[in-house]
Amino acid sequence: MKHLFTLLLGISFTTLVAQDFRYGKISKEEVLSEKSQLEPDAAAEVIYETSVVNLEYSISERKFKANKTVEGRIKIYDKNRADDELLKIEIPLYISGSDREKTIEFKAATANLENGKVVSTRVRNADIFSDRKNKYWETKTLTFPNVQNGSVIEYRYVIDTPFIFDLGRWFFQRDIPVQYSSYKLIAPELIVYSNDYRGGLIPKVKNDRTTNFQNDYTESIIEYSLENIPSIKNEPYVLNSNNMKASIRFEMMKLEHPGILTQNFSTTWAQIGKDLMESSNFGGQLKGNSFLDETVNGLIASDKTPFENASMIFNFVKSNFTWDRFNSIIPENGLRQTFKNKTGNSADINLLLVSMLQKAGLDAAPVLLSTTNNLIINYSFPSRSSLNFVIASVIINDKLFLMDATEKLSDINMLPLRDLNHRGFRVTENGVQEIPLTNYSLSSNKIQINAELSPDGSISGNFSEIRDAYFAMNDKMDRTDDPKKFEKQYLKNYNFDIDGFKIDENDEKGISRYSFKFTDLSLGNVVGNKIIINPMLFEQLVKSSFTQESRTYPLEFGTAMNETKIIKIKLPQGYKTESLPEQKQHVVQGDVAAYAYQVKEEGGYLIVLTVSQLNHSSLPSDYYQHIRNLENQQIAAEAQQLVLVKE
Repeated sequence: MKHLFTLLLGISFTTLVAQDFRYGKISKEEVLSEKSQLEPDAAAEVIYETSVVNLEYSISERKFKANKTVEGRIKIYDKNRADDELLKIEIPLYISGSDREKTIEFKAATANLENGKVVSTRVRNADIFSDRKNKYWETKTLTFPNVQNGSVIEYRYVIDTPFIFDLGRWFFQRDIPVQYSSYKLIAPELIVYSNDYRGGLIPKVKNDRTTNFQNDYTESIIEYSLENIPSIKNEPYVLNSNNMKASIRFEMMKLEHPGILTQNFSTTWAQIGKDLMESSNFGGQLKGNSFLDETVNGLIASDKTPFENASMIFNFVKSNFTWDRFNSIIPENGLRQTFKNKTGNSADINLLLVSMLQKAGLDAAPVLLSTTNNLIINYSFPSRSSLNFVIASVIINDKLFLMDATEKLSDINMLPLRDLNHRGFRVTENGVQEIPLTNYSLSSNKIQINAELSPDGSISGNFSEIRDAYFAMNDKMDRTDDPKKFEKQYLKNYNFDIDGFKIDENDEKGISRYSFKFTDLSLGNVVGNKIIINPMLFEQLVKSSFTQESRTYPLEFGTAMNETKIIKIKLPQGYKTESLPEQKQHVVQGDVAAYAYQVKEEGGYLIVLTVSQLNHSSLPSDYYQHIRNLENQQIAAEAQQLVLVKE
């Protein structure tokens, strides 16, 4: 028995040593590893990632500060398939007035096997670059050197920060598998934090206490850890996949020093709204503003409906004022300065809009929200710091209308993608009302192809696509940001030579039109006196976009939509149809979505018509299987071949 115990102890010790989670301790076994045990086809895998946040009292500065130490090690199996973001480290550092975050340690290395030995190539200090993004953010960036298939990259950095109210979010889960990830918070017991944990994975939680003898107080230690974490797969109809990942964020709830100081930061959404409306930096911005009277009176008229007056004011603000690209619920410049300089942050622009709507006698109010890149609001965890954007709302005849004047291409009840984060809070002096953030307008996409089929099975013709409403708005936003990238992404859908690609815009009608010509595409298969061809041509849906069997996260479409495809093919002379594809139709329960497919022959032409209809901008996860099945029905319908025979 003694020998067995020694053997088991040795096995346990060996396993522990093999997983040495310390910077600079890359093992030969890690470099030799050829595939992930969690997901054998993964291009890369996190071996470990840890974050330790340690709050301490700075005697010299007479305030609490935090050190955030982050370490990680990543195995690269296939460099060409690995995301480029894995091959660099970018650290965002926040700046507010004279307070700023700074790195006090930053190092990284790439390990490869050379002549049977692990050799590390370290990142030099000269290869670490700083970039001041704007007045609030600076980044420090490094790129790993000498990365090959099989490399192991590692990094360690320490951030010194005075910002201890919100400690930021840590993601245990990533787009690649993770062997081990942990987050540890060490804080004086007099500072009480609450956590906002997300994701469907259950972490191990360890709690401990220790004494900080230097500052003579007791510290609480809490650590969350997860092992063998699956990657988050790319899924359609997800606006931000980070919402699905296991993650944690700590926010200060109470500062308590018995007999000296007690300050409670825990709150409710109603209290957050009340505090903001009473603040001179938010609710106070909507009071007075007589400098707006003349402008508002010149825009509205008694013979116009309330909606028409609201529309006039909205169009005036979005046309004459420019967003500086900063998200905030607090104005940076104030409404008077914004009106004068014609620019401001999201709060400056949209609170100006709210004030003008109110001066027009409309029931207008600001709406607080969290943008899509800022994660969905956790309604059971009231937090002002989770809100980062404000838009405008007005109620007319008991109907709610939403507006975001920061986006010049938007419209009433047609919000940009960043705003569509499920729910927000309409804030008035009477309280807080939770409201849905959704687009109510139906957006359409119409594709039309006029083609001619030759006896050799080749196809030539013209392609046209017309997009309106939400589709056109998103397209134009992308084109404005990077026209070349947009064109490249658009044409990526067509793996053949395209002639005369053209983009036409009609801002008045809110539509975008794309067109091109194609010639001699070998789409038909000639067998004897027959031509076999798929009448969908290059518009056939071949592969399902859904990769999971189930889902607990909602389906986010951005808009209700109607997509129509009309394909008209002129048949070669002397040929007739031997068989036509079957007509198909499928409706999702509750009429939330539908698909129809039809092919007919008429006057020497084949005419194909498909219609996809989605009646909601988002659906709960219960509909995942139904929408997945609808897409499978579409794939089956569009896989049908058509046979032409020579007479």
